[in-house]
Amino acid sequence: MGIGGSAFNGGVNFISDDYVARFVMDKDGSYRVTTAKRLKATGIRKHVRKIPLVKGLFSMFSGNRWMIVIIAVTVLSDLLSYNEKIGDSAASTPLFIVICLALIVFLAYAVKNMFYKIKDTWRYHGAEHKTIYACENNMELTLENVRKCPRVARRCGTNLVVFIAFFYAILAFLIELESVKLVVAYVLAYELFDLKNGDNIPVVKLFFRLGYWCQQHIFTLEPTDAQITAAIEAMNALMDLQKGPLTHTVSVT
Repeated sequence: MGIGGSAFNGGVNFISDDYVARFVMDKDGSYRVTTAKRLKATGIRKHVRKIPLVKGLFSMFSGNRWMIVIIAVTVLSDLLSYNEKIGDSAASTPLFIVICLALIVFLAYAVKNMFYKIKDTWRYHGAEHKTIYACENNMELTLENVRKCPRVARRCGTNLVVFIAFFYAILAFLIELESVKLVVAYVLAYELFDLKNGDNIPVVKLFFRLGYWCQQHIFTLEPTDAQITAAIEAMNALMDLQKGPLTHTVSVT
Protein backbone atom coordinates (compact mmCIF):
# COMPACT_ATOMS: atom_id res chain seq x y z
CA MET A 1 0.00 0.00 0.00
CA GLY A 2 1.28 3.46 -0.86
CA ILE A 3 0.33 6.71 0.88
CA GLY A 4 0.48 10.25 -0.41
CA GLY A 5 -1.25 13.47 0.46
CA SER A 6 -1.90 17.14 -0.08
CA ALA A 7 -2.73 20.13 2.09
CA PHE A 8 -5.09 23.04 1.55
CA ASN A 9 -6.56 25.93 3.50
CA GLY A 10 -8.54 24.31 6.29
CA GLY A 11 -7.61 20.70 5.84
CA VAL A 12 -5.61 17.83 4.45
CA ASN A 13 -6.02 14.87 2.09
CA PHE A 14 -4.43 11.45 2.34
CA ILE A 15 -4.39 9.08 -0.60
CA SER A 16 -3.74 5.33 -0.72
CA ASP A 17 -3.79 2.98 -3.67
CA ASP A 18 -7.56 2.55 -3.36
CA TYR A 19 -9.00 5.34 -1.18
CA VAL A 20 -8.92 9.04 -0.37
CA ALA A 21 -9.55 10.49 3.10
CA ARG A 22 -10.18 14.22 3.50
CA PHE A 23 -10.30 16.36 6.65
CA VAL A 24 -12.06 19.72 6.28
CA MET A 25 -12.36 22.37 9.01
CA ASP A 26 -15.39 24.58 8.45
CA LYS A 27 -15.49 28.29 9.26
CA ASP A 28 -17.80 27.70 12.25
CA GLY A 29 -15.20 25.45 13.89
CA SER A 30 -16.91 22.17 13.07
CA TYR A 31 -15.12 19.59 10.96
CA ARG A 32 -15.81 16.55 8.85
CA VAL A 33 -13.77 13.61 7.63
CA THR A 34 -14.90 12.13 4.33
CA THR A 35 -13.64 9.12 2.42
CA ALA A 36 -14.03 7.94 -1.15
CA LYS A 37 -12.85 5.08 -3.28
CA ARG A 38 -10.34 5.94 -6.00
CA LEU A 39 -10.77 4.97 -9.61
CA LYS A 40 -7.94 2.62 -10.40
CA ALA A 41 -5.88 3.06 -13.52
CA THR A 42 -6.62 0.21 -15.89
CA GLY A 43 -5.61 -0.89 -19.35
CA ILE A 44 -3.41 1.55 -21.25
CA ARG A 45 -3.34 4.11 -18.43
CA LYS A 46 -1.92 1.55 -16.02
CA HIS A 47 0.95 0.70 -18.37
CA VAL A 48 1.58 4.31 -19.43
CA ARG A 49 2.51 5.18 -15.84
CA LYS A 50 5.48 2.84 -16.08
CA ILE A 51 6.96 4.01 -19.39
CA PRO A 52 10.03 6.27 -19.01
CA LEU A 53 9.43 9.89 -20.11
CA VAL A 54 5.81 9.12 -20.99
CA LYS A 55 4.93 8.70 -17.31
CA GLY A 56 6.13 12.26 -16.67
CA LEU A 57 3.90 13.57 -19.42
CA PHE A 58 0.98 11.62 -17.97
CA SER A 59 1.69 13.04 -14.50
CA MET A 60 1.83 16.55 -15.90
CA PHE A 61 -1.67 16.52 -17.35
CA SER A 62 -3.36 14.07 -14.97
CA GLY A 63 -5.36 16.26 -12.62
CA ASN A 64 -2.58 18.84 -12.19
CA ARG A 65 -4.70 21.94 -12.76
CA TRP A 66 -1.97 24.45 -11.89
CA MET A 67 0.42 22.93 -14.39
CA ILE A 68 -2.29 22.92 -17.06
CA VAL A 69 -2.93 26.63 -16.40
CA ILE A 70 0.80 27.41 -16.62
CA ILE A 71 1.15 25.46 -19.86
CA ALA A 72 -1.87 27.28 -21.31
CA VAL A 73 -0.32 30.65 -20.43
CA THR A 74 3.03 29.68 -22.01
CA VAL A 75 1.26 28.52 -25.16
CA LEU A 76 -0.49 31.89 -25.38
CA SER A 77 2.86 33.56 -24.81
CA ASP A 78 4.40 31.58 -27.66
CA LEU A 79 1.52 32.51 -29.95
CA LEU A 80 1.94 36.15 -28.99
CA SER A 81 5.66 36.02 -29.76
CA TYR A 82 4.94 34.43 -33.13
CA ASN A 83 2.37 37.11 -33.83
CA GLU A 84 4.95 39.81 -33.14
CA LYS A 85 7.50 38.14 -35.40
CA ILE A 86 5.20 38.25 -38.40
CA GLY A 87 4.75 41.97 -37.89
CA ASP A 88 1.33 42.28 -36.28
CA SER A 89 0.80 44.61 -33.36
CA ALA A 90 0.30 42.46 -30.28
CA ALA A 91 -1.63 45.16 -28.45
CA SER A 92 -4.27 45.27 -31.17
CA THR A 93 -5.01 41.54 -31.28
CA PRO A 94 -7.60 39.54 -29.32
CA LEU A 95 -4.75 37.26 -28.31
CA PHE A 96 -3.09 40.06 -26.34
CA ILE A 97 -6.34 40.70 -24.47
CA VAL A 98 -6.80 36.99 -23.69
CA ILE A 99 -3.30 36.54 -22.33
CA CYS A 100 -3.56 39.67 -20.19
CA LEU A 101 -6.86 38.53 -18.70
CA ALA A 102 -5.43 35.07 -18.01
CA LEU A 103 -2.44 36.57 -16.22
CA ILE A 104 -4.61 38.96 -14.20
CA VAL A 105 -6.87 36.13 -13.01
CA PHE A 106 -3.91 33.90 -12.20
CA LEU A 107 -2.05 36.61 -10.25
CA ALA A 108 -5.18 37.75 -8.41
CA TYR A 109 -5.88 34.21 -7.27
CA ALA A 110 -2.24 33.69 -6.24
CA VAL A 111 -2.10 36.96 -4.26
CA LYS A 112 -5.39 36.20 -2.51
CA ASN A 113 -4.09 32.81 -1.41
CA MET A 114 -0.70 34.22 -0.44
CA PHE A 115 -2.03 36.81 1.99
CA TYR A 116 -5.18 35.21 3.35
CA LYS A 117 -4.70 31.46 3.22
CA ILE A 118 -1.08 30.56 2.81
CA LYS A 119 -0.02 30.27 6.45
CA ASP A 120 -2.87 27.93 7.29
CA THR A 121 -2.08 25.81 4.23
CA TRP A 122 1.63 25.64 5.07
CA ARG A 123 0.82 24.45 8.60
CA TYR A 124 -1.47 21.72 7.29
CA HIS A 125 1.29 20.90 4.80
CA GLY A 126 3.65 20.34 7.73
CA ALA A 127 1.06 18.21 9.54
CA GLU A 128 0.55 16.14 6.41
CA HIS A 129 4.28 15.42 6.03
CA LYS A 130 4.72 14.61 9.72
CA THR A 131 1.80 12.17 9.69
CA ILE A 132 2.99 10.39 6.55
CA TYR A 133 6.48 10.08 8.05
CA ALA A 134 5.04 8.50 11.20
CA CYS A 135 2.96 6.11 9.12
CA GLU A 136 5.89 5.12 6.89
CA ASN A 137 8.02 4.40 9.95
CA ASN A 138 5.34 2.30 11.65
CA MET A 139 4.93 4.74 14.52
CA GLU A 140 1.74 4.86 16.54
CA LEU A 141 -0.31 7.81 15.34
CA THR A 142 -0.43 9.83 18.53
CA LEU A 143 -0.09 13.58 18.90
CA GLU A 144 3.22 13.18 20.73
CA ASN A 145 4.74 10.88 18.10
CA VAL A 146 3.62 12.87 15.09
CA ARG A 147 4.62 16.21 16.59
CA LYS A 148 8.31 15.20 16.71
CA CYS A 149 8.42 13.94 13.10
CA PRO A 150 10.15 16.01 10.36
CA ARG A 151 8.24 18.38 8.08
CA VAL A 152 10.10 17.36 4.90
CA ALA A 153 9.06 14.56 2.54
CA ARG A 154 10.92 12.80 -0.27
CA ARG A 155 7.87 12.75 -2.55
CA CYS A 156 6.80 16.35 -1.96
CA GLY A 157 6.08 18.29 -5.13
CA THR A 158 8.53 20.95 -3.94
CA ASN A 159 11.38 18.59 -4.83
CA LEU A 160 9.92 18.13 -8.31
CA VAL A 161 9.78 21.91 -8.79
CA VAL A 162 13.52 22.15 -7.99
CA PHE A 163 14.30 19.61 -10.72
CA ILE A 164 12.00 21.41 -13.17
CA ALA A 165 13.77 24.71 -12.51
CA PHE A 166 17.16 23.08 -13.16
CA PHE A 167 16.18 21.58 -16.50
CA TYR A 168 14.27 24.69 -17.52
CA ALA A 169 17.41 26.80 -17.00
CA ILE A 170 19.43 24.45 -19.21
CA LEU A 171 16.77 24.24 -21.92
CA ALA A 172 16.57 28.04 -22.04
CA PHE A 173 19.66 27.91 -24.24
CA LEU A 174 18.37 25.09 -26.45
CA ILE A 175 14.63 25.56 -27.03
CA GLU A 176 12.90 28.77 -28.05
CA LEU A 177 9.24 27.98 -27.39
CA GLU A 178 8.37 28.45 -23.73
CA SER A 179 5.60 25.82 -23.74
CA VAL A 180 7.84 23.14 -25.26
CA LYS A 181 10.65 24.11 -22.91
CA LEU A 182 8.40 23.69 -19.88
CA VAL A 183 6.96 20.34 -20.98
CA VAL A 184 10.40 18.89 -21.71
CA ALA A 185 11.76 20.23 -18.40
CA TYR A 186 8.86 18.63 -16.50
CA VAL A 187 9.25 15.26 -18.22
CA LEU A 188 13.01 15.13 -17.58
CA ALA A 189 12.59 16.38 -14.01
CA TYR A 190 9.98 13.73 -13.27
CA GLU A 191 12.43 10.98 -14.28
CA LEU A 192 14.92 12.09 -11.62
CA PHE A 193 12.20 12.80 -9.08
CA ASP A 194 10.72 9.32 -9.59
CA LEU A 195 14.08 7.54 -9.75
CA LYS A 196 14.22 4.74 -7.21
CA ASN A 197 16.86 5.57 -4.57
CA GLY A 198 17.70 8.66 -6.62
CA ASP A 199 18.38 10.65 -3.47
CA ASN A 200 21.35 8.33 -2.84
CA ILE A 201 23.07 9.48 -6.05
CA PRO A 202 25.44 12.35 -5.07
CA VAL A 203 24.45 14.83 -7.82
CA VAL A 204 20.74 14.09 -7.54
CA LYS A 205 20.97 14.22 -3.76
CA LEU A 206 22.05 17.87 -3.96
CA PHE A 207 18.77 18.80 -5.64
CA PHE A 208 16.77 16.85 -3.09
CA ARG A 209 18.58 18.69 -0.31
CA LEU A 210 17.64 22.01 -1.91
CA GLY A 211 14.04 20.79 -2.09
CA TYR A 212 14.15 19.78 1.57
CA TRP A 213 15.47 23.23 2.48
CA CYS A 214 12.62 24.87 0.56
CA GLN A 215 10.09 22.64 2.31
CA GLN A 216 11.51 23.33 5.76
CA HIS A 217 11.92 27.10 5.43
CA ILE A 218 9.34 28.17 2.83
CA PHE A 219 6.56 25.72 2.01
CA THR A 220 5.77 24.23 5.43
CA LEU A 221 5.28 25.71 8.88
CA GLU A 222 5.16 23.97 12.25
CA PRO A 223 1.54 22.85 12.63
CA THR A 224 -0.60 23.43 15.68
CA ASP A 225 -1.67 20.47 17.80
CA ALA A 226 -5.18 20.86 16.37
CA GLN A 227 -3.84 20.57 12.80
CA ILE A 228 -1.75 17.52 13.69
CA THR A 229 -4.83 15.94 15.27
CA ALA A 230 -6.78 16.71 12.09
CA ALA A 231 -4.14 14.96 9.97
CA ILE A 232 -4.17 11.96 12.31
CA GLU A 233 -7.98 11.77 12.05
CA ALA A 234 -7.80 11.71 8.26
CA MET A 235 -5.00 9.14 8.24
CA ASN A 236 -6.85 6.86 10.67
CA ALA A 237 -9.94 7.05 8.46
CA LEU A 238 -7.81 6.02 5.49
CA MET A 239 -6.11 3.18 7.34
CA ASP A 240 -9.47 1.86 8.56
CA LEU A 241 -10.56 1.50 4.94
CA GLN A 242 -7.39 0.03 3.50
CA LYS A 243 -5.49 -2.43 5.61
CA GLY A 244 -2.14 -3.73 4.50
CA PRO A 245 1.60 -3.13 4.86
CA LEU A 246 3.06 0.15 3.63
CA THR A 247 5.28 -0.84 0.71
CA HIS A 248 5.82 2.44 -1.12
CA THR A 249 4.80 6.08 -1.19
CA VAL A 250 2.94 8.07 -3.80
CA SER A 251 3.23 11.76 -4.61
CA VAL A 252 3.00 14.18 -1.71
CA THR A 253 2.36 17.91 -2.15
